[in-house]
Amino acid sequence: MRMEQPMEFVGREAELNYLKQYYDAEGSHILVVYGQKGVGKTALIRNFGRWAEKGYYAARSCSDREQRFQWAKELAGRVNGEESPEYGEILTRVVKGASGEKFILVVDEFHYIVKSNVGFFSQLNQFVKNSEIPLLVILCSSAAGWVEGSMVSKIGAEAASISGFLKVRELGIERIQEIFPKYSEDDRVQLYAVLGGVPGLWNRTEPQLSAVDNLIHNMLDKYSSIYGEMTWCLSEELRETAVYNTILATMAVGNSKLNDIYHHTGFSRAKISVYLKNLMEIDLVEKVGAGTYHITKPYVRFYFRFIYPNISLLEELSPEQFYKEIVEDAFPGFVREAYRKNGL
Repeated sequence: MRMEQPMEFVGREAELNYLKQYYDAEGSHILVVYGQKGVGKTALIRNFGRWAEKGYYAARSCSDREQRFQWAKELAGRVNGEESPEYGEILTRVVKGASGEKFILVVDEFHYIVKSNVGFFSQLNQFVKNSEIPLLVILCSSAAGWVEGSMVSKIGAEAASISGFLKVRELGIERIQEIFPKYSEDDRVQLYAVLGGVPGLWNRTEPQLSAVDNLIHNMLDKYSSIYGEMTWCLSEELRETAVYNTILATMAVGNSKLNDIYHHTGFSRAKISVYLKNLMEIDLVEKVGAGTYHITKPYVRFYFRFIYPNISLLEELSPEQFYKEIVEDAFPGFVREAYRKNGL
């Protein structure tokens, strides 16, 4: 049976200490905490701030007006007509009635707000500057590439108000043993090769099953949550998924150089470069050398290596049959390649 409760929170002592350093510091601070989806940002902040006064808002991918409407609605419990107050007023409502101790404000997936209204940062800075109580504002984002490559240029001089950046990285393979104590070394290596160090994906497995059985029942079953994650990873952030699917499928079979991708897909080099840049912005691809790229997420590599080119068979075969016929013989090589690319 799949686990009902989240796995134990492990391996984030350095990150917790980093956040505590700013909480204990005098005055107000704005931090940007970012990392890929499922890596544990929300769990980190929940564990860090469970003893403090805090406000939390999960931003949506929507228009600016709808964003303000939804945030105001959450704060009020109901909305007076079509109220969409400015962010300064919303933020004032968030801390209304706070005790005077340092207040933690978390805005999750804040890139959705900034992309539709860059003025959010100006209003946030003004609010923090004028606040009568000290604040620790934590801006979270799963758009790691955007934070590293585009955010500062997007918000301009307002970026000077950010006290620090914290990238929440994948956990190392040694943490697998803490979560799956009965796993053999082979099981740990295999699971990590497919899921990487992403606790949000580990949490969707069944620890009493072997790594291969988890792969069959929780990754090759098209009704499983991890299978859904593999198929939906592009649709939330990107348009023209047909182009992105083509590029990723090409890369998954070993075409890692720009020239190889060009010859395999038939797309122009200029077009490929633009789409690779977009994939890097959402941390799905990284550049590892001159004109050379690879897929960063192991489960995306797995999907485009085994499932995408064999979707018709997956419809006809059971997950067990599909593993035997399509995955089993090539899987050891996939595991070795995953470790080579990650320097493990």
